[in-house]
Amino acid sequence: MNVTCYGSRGSLPSPSRKGFSTIEYGGNTSCYFIEAGPFNIILDAGSGIKTLGDDLMRTGRGVGKRFIHLISHYHWDHIQGLPFFVPYYIGTNKFEIHGHTPAGEEKNGHVISVVERMLAEQQAPPHFPVGHESLPALKTYVGHPRLFSEMTIFRADDAGNLVDAGPEAKHFMKITTIPLNHPDGGLGYRIDYDGHSVAYCTDNEPLRHPNAQINKICKDVDILILDGQYTEEQLMGPTQCFGHGTPRSCVEQAKACNAKNLWIHHHDIPSDDDKLYQMELTAQKYARDMGFYDCLIGLAREGWVYDFKCS
Repeated sequence: MNVTCYGSRGSLPSPSRKGFSTIEYGGNTSCYFIEAGPFNIILDAGSGIKTLGDDLMRTGRGVGKRFIHLISHYHWDHIQGLPFFVPYYIGTNKFEIHGHTPAGEEKNGHVISVVERMLAEQQAPPHFPVGHESLPALKTYVGHPRLFSEMTIFRADDAGNLVDAGPEAKHFMKITTIPLNHPDGGLGYRIDYDGHSVAYCTDNEPLRHPNAQINKICKDVDILILDGQYTEEQLMGPTQCFGHGTPRSCVEQAKACNAKNLWIHHHDIPSDDDKLYQMELTAQKYARDMGFYDCLIGLAREGWVYDFKCS
């Protein structure tokens, strides 16, 4: 099992320019890739998914594959890269796409899944020349209510094909949903495979207290990816209720979860490498001051890879 960061930025891509560098921490919006035995899991579809798709095609892992795609929510910075993800244009690929059902959409009467409709709207004319429904890959959709502990068990054979319970089921993965405090709603996900675990809880405003339900579901997680977009000073101002956290709130949540690794994610648009480095040092110092020495803490960087075989 390994985890790779392809997009650590929030709200809008932030490319480097003269006097403003994002080379160290990255400028692409949210995307992570998890390879867990035969399972290929994509977290979100921000602009970073374009690079993920290029890597998969270059290494031969983007053709004839099955992917589980977990969407945290439908704000643009989490879905804007999907139309540029080449594996969706390969007819031999299969995608099972998961997302939440927004409030008011539980009984919307539409024939298609609410998850499909949310993704299709950004590709509808005149916004994009290729409709989502026209992407050649086989796509199925799963909408989740915003409830804690809705679990999905995936079983696969050695070739990576999803199967029902039976002798062919050699690999098992569990995904648990976690509703988050964010405008228009959103879901976090905990992924468990072969004794290892990753929790992805971005775009969550903790309201100054670690969330007890997140503590329970993410207890003892190996990697905890949390939203720490703003400084404490910013969150005391007009950014309150924007649905994001701070590095300090991330450290507090990680301590309450007893996480082994904390990746602080969703970096703000105007935060360059220098500011993010100072925020990282502040978070690490805050953890030491709390006596929280059992967790490796850092602000997420594009290109980071955590390989459980090497940990």
